[in-house]
Amino acid sequence: MEKVLFSEEQRYTQWWLYLIMLASLLSVLILFSVGIYQQVVLDKPFGDQPMSTEGLTVTGVFSVIIIALIFLVVFKSKLKTKVTNKALWLSFPPLMRKWKQIVPEQIERYEIRTYHAKREYRGYGLRRGRRRYGAAYTISGNIGVQLHFKNGKKLLIGTQKKQTFEYAMRKLMEGEE
Repeated sequence: MEKVLFSEEQRYTQWWLYLIMLASLLSVLILFSVGIYQQVVLDKPFGDQPMSTEGLTVTGVFSVIIIALIFLVVFKSKLKTKVTNKALWLSFPPLMRKWKQIVPEQIERYEIRTYHAKREYRGYGLRRGRRRYGAAYTISGNIGVQLHFKNGKKLLIGTQKKQTFEYAMRKLMEGEE
């Protein structure tokens, strides 16, 4: 039976991210509401090349649904990391629902390091960085565990619990129970 050495669950908590998404949703709602009001109630065309009222309604509803779905995905996203005495496990629902298993035999070495999400990986989330940085699973912060695989690839996993994660990785790599 596998013994859990480390477990962490992170969520997006940046207030400005929610503010941007809410502002986007409200601006689309307001824009299309004004357009529909102007065309239906005031009987004036909306814009230089006006759509039909039906077209404006469908486009507005579709835009709101798309933005709401993006908001929902970000709101529901969480990075789950677990280290057992047998493997490192990663999940990033709803984008990556299944757990990804990384066994010690795949790992050449690991290190705890400070990273720059925007510069190295072009932001947070499930990311592919430039070749020298590899891939990253991050939510926030700037501390992570960098895995160097035997096949030459790299993976950075963001964490808010660096000492506990490092301890668990050491136990995993040494094969301790």
